[in-house]
Amino acid sequence: MVIDVVPESKTLHISKLRLRWQVLLLQIISTMSLLLIMRKMNELFGSCSGQFVANSGPEGWCPSYEHTRGIAWMKSNGDTVIPDLLTGVNETGFDTFTVPVILCFIITGSWVVILTRGEKLQLLIKRVFSGLMAAWFLLPFLVSWLIGIVTQGFYLPFGQNEDKFNHINLVFAPLEFFFELVFLGIVFAPILAGLIGIWSLSKRMITWATSYFLIVIGIHAMLTFEGVTTAVDVGLQPLSAQIGEATLYGGLISPLAFDLLTVAILLLLFLESGLAVITNLEYASILPEASKRDPEYVNQFNNLINGHMAHLFSIITVVAITTALALEFDDFLISFVAVLEGSQWSGQVKESLELQLTYGKVISASLFMIVVAGGRFVIPWQRITGFIETGLSKIRG
Repeated sequence: MVIDVVPESKTLHISKLRLRWQVLLLQIISTMSLLLIMRKMNELFGSCSGQFVANSGPEGWCPSYEHTRGIAWMKSNGDTVIPDLLTGVNETGFDTFTVPVILCFIITGSWVVILTRGEKLQLLIKRVFSGLMAAWFLLPFLVSWLIGIVTQGFYLPFGQNEDKFNHINLVFAPLEFFFELVFLGIVFAPILAGLIGIWSLSKRMITWATSYFLIVIGIHAMLTFEGVTTAVDVGLQPLSAQIGEATLYGGLISPLAFDLLTVAILLLLFLESGLAVITNLEYASILPEASKRDPEYVNQFNNLINGHMAHLFSIITVVAITTALALEFDDFLISFVAVLEGSQWSGQVKESLELQLTYGKVISASLFMIVVAGGRFVIPWQRITGFIETGLSKIRG
């Protein structure tokens, strides 16, 4: 009896699975979502308020989601260590991100290669890096001090009248490099962590990057809250307190709500597609060696990852549409009442300031969720989802 064995290229070994088009597609989707999050976050949270810019000038810095302003502020107070070409400080628009993003990809590729070369190489690289950093901190200081002792006689390297004899300042010079990295890290730390998480299969890095974005959004909301800005104004540009009129996609959603919803959907895409690859590869890695070549297990894995991709796009689409409907649920109710009664009351309520404020939309969305949750007693959701599942299975077949 001959046991069927799949071709070598179709086995469930990690080295083969990482070349599957489904795995690569999920990783590309996660990567593109990450980059789009960076761009959208910069558009929403990357500017300082007009009053702050007028008071501090173009070289002032506020804690916004933007890196060039901080580096330009450091540059106005002294020389910077990292060349402007690498930081994008002299560029405008999305060009400011181009070179740093390319560097993030290069670092990620180098990191993935190093991880596949064994622990000895990793240990050697760590030791070389530590040695270079120590030499950068100490060698200029020691060499300049020794030269000064030879030429001027013994003296302490600090507290001298002339700055050229205060050699201790050379020890603190590399700190400027780390301060520049901090400003770059405001934008590119989650990008680098996310890329490493996606391509080196690290759940911790992907989760950290997602948490970072959520923390930035939360901190920006707190620092731009009216009650806080009256006491301490750090110069951030607040989002509009009103969600705005629904003018996009046939009156489905307002521009501000669409921008915020876009960030949320991109975060879901980045998180779900990135973790999907890791979860599926973890499942394949724990299989016995014989099962990795078994056609039944291979077909099961293919159905699993194909089903995950179908569910990913369908559920994300449904979530986006239902969220948009929830945000405009108040308009729907008022329009419905206006059709039934035809009174002026509905128009007056619709134009009220309280209903247009953000918390009014939150209440509206909460009412929508209550209605949808109550609908499960009337609408046979399981049967509907069953029909959808059957249709998707037929399409995949």
